[in-house]
Amino acid sequence: MSGMCSEQPARECRDFLILLISAFFIYTYNNIFMVVTPVLLVRMGGTDMIVGLQSTLFLAAAVILRFFFGPLADVRGRRFVMLLGSASFLLASVMLCHAGTVWQVVLLRLLQAVGLASYFPAASATAATCGGSGQKGQYIGILRMVASLSLMVGPVGALYIIQNYRYPLFFQGTAWLALLGMLPIFLISLKKAGPPQETNPREMNLRQRLNLWIFLQKCPLIISNTFAAALIYGILISFAVLFLKDETKISNPGYFFTLFSLGGILGNLGFGWLSDRWGRLPINSWSFLLLGGGIILFSIIPQVPLCFYPAGLFSGAGYFGSIAVLMAWMTEKAELNERTTALSLQQNALDMGIAAGSGMFGMLLAAVGNAAWLYGTLGMVWVGYAFIVSRYSGFRG
Repeated sequence: MSGMCSEQPARECRDFLILLISAFFIYTYNNIFMVVTPVLLVRMGGTDMIVGLQSTLFLAAAVILRFFFGPLADVRGRRFVMLLGSASFLLASVMLCHAGTVWQVVLLRLLQAVGLASYFPAASATAATCGGSGQKGQYIGILRMVASLSLMVGPVGALYIIQNYRYPLFFQGTAWLALLGMLPIFLISLKKAGPPQETNPREMNLRQRLNLWIFLQKCPLIISNTFAAALIYGILISFAVLFLKDETKISNPGYFFTLFSLGGILGNLGFGWLSDRWGRLPINSWSFLLLGGGIILFSIIPQVPLCFYPAGLFSGAGYFGSIAVLMAWMTEKAELNERTTALSLQQNALDMGIAAGSGMFGMLLAAVGNAAWLYGTLGMVWVGYAFIVSRYSGFRG
């Protein structure tokens, strides 16, 4: 980080460090509820259908809301939208302290979708702005590294608090996380996170900004690769633990995601840095190759238990590294005052890929019945896809 700061004005590094502090608390908050909400709903008497429904509603609401918050951030400023998102997280935690039914929890999950839809793309766009013209990939990679780190520590700590101190203290703790994520945002310079200085917001047509088809036309490969990477993540987040529990003797299958997150930290830094120097497309292909290789290793863990470790590391590095590269690539395709809108569209592709991956794999598993064979086939398909993408050397997204 010190090496980067020597190449960037002190103010930009200061803003980026403040953003990282805020993002760590907000990302930790979101990762905690991704893991804990199903546990909470089951404890309250919810069925598997309700657990699946809340996840679908949460992601669907975020997808729809981004069509509003992305353009709003480009018009009103990213700091305003990040404050709005963190405030929605804070309010949801306070209200969860008084929730007594399953459906109240599901409704409050929709309130949290406001935070997912608004804070995340605005934070990524701010990181890209801090990185300037030559270090977008590196800066977004570091921001994504913080997301990986939050996945390592957040759910484990939350489950410990729930087991030892129960839910009221847990909800209070998450409210503090949201507050700690909100306060640093006030310190970020308006130059980096405020409304575009070269544009008069009153003269901007918000309805025109909501028309995002131009980004689909400019960036089809970026969107499709984001969706493809998210498919794998959706499959792993839904079925990896179940596979390891049923097919192996690993005592705590949850450690797979610790390795996955550790690989993600390395992938975010490494692939983001490399893409700034060697180009987005070739490095994106390498990250897909690593992701596919990790899934192939995952499929043979029942036969070769030692593959548990490289499978987690490789798949995590490949997934998080590919997303960091693709986000940096997207910011290059968008004008400065369209950057959050573009990243909102990309985040929608990410969430839809996660949902589609989970649903698709569930249906395939019901039809085929052999999870190891499915994982192995899936890994080989992604390795092949990486080679196909790498052949489009003349295509720029």
